[in-house]
Amino acid sequence: MKIAVIGCGIMGTAFAKQFAKKEQVILCDQDKKRAKELSSELNCRFEERLTDAVQDADAILLAVKPKDLPGVAKAIAPTLAEGKTVISILAGIPLSILKRYFPLASLLRIMPNLALTCGEGVIGLVDDGHLPESMKKKAESLFEGMGLLSWMPENKVEALTALTASGIGMVFLMIEAMVEGGIFMGFNAQESKEFVLKTLEGAIALLKKTGQHPAELKLNISSPAGTTIAGLKEMEDRGVRSGIINALLASHQRGLQMLHDLDK
Repeated sequence: MKIAVIGCGIMGTAFAKQFAKKEQVILCDQDKKRAKELSSELNCRFEERLTDAVQDADAILLAVKPKDLPGVAKAIAPTLAEGKTVISILAGIPLSILKRYFPLASLLRIMPNLALTCGEGVIGLVDDGHLPESMKKKAESLFEGMGLLSWMPENKVEALTALTASGIGMVFLMIEAMVEGGIFMGFNAQESKEFVLKTLEGAIALLKKTGQHPAELKLNISSPAGTTIAGLKEMEDRGVRSGIINALLASHQRGLQMLHDLDK
């Protein structure tokens, strides 16, 4: 399959690297130097013009900024044959708007997070109830090996964005805080980072292996009057739990606001 990746920013590059393992990739970006360098790295094709990039591609991945969609669509929509697949990762751009810009194309809206670069991502795929099974299987094959794939109605995409795309940034903040706590207690930065990452890996492994609820495992390691329960009480006193929940809800609300602004 030939896939044109339009936009070679962080997410576009991440997908291009994954696609290049098993598909023919064509790159196009406003930053021609960046796209050329990536094409050399991946040993794939580079095109300066959008129309040349999409002309003989079987699928097109839109990885541009949402504000650039009208210009990109104006350039490529006339060259899209009926049934050609357009895959959008554009945040806040629903299928209804994509259909206006690409009336002849088969459309797939997805919402990924950056961990797909190491095969541990979460990719939400929108099922609007009209996707043929053949296209769903083709999509699953295309994204195989990038992480967890989940089909969902479009009204859950903004929630997924908050939980997994924005949420990964919140996890990095928590990791940063734990590493700095380790440094404060006397470990050097590298030691603290290694200990924290291994602790997180161990916690995830325990959750997967036991199948228990996080609350159960938390109680298992909380000895009466011990160190863990003392730390957990401090977290509750400081509102860490509600802070995390409210951070996710704020991200979700921002996503909904972007959709609302788009409809004006």
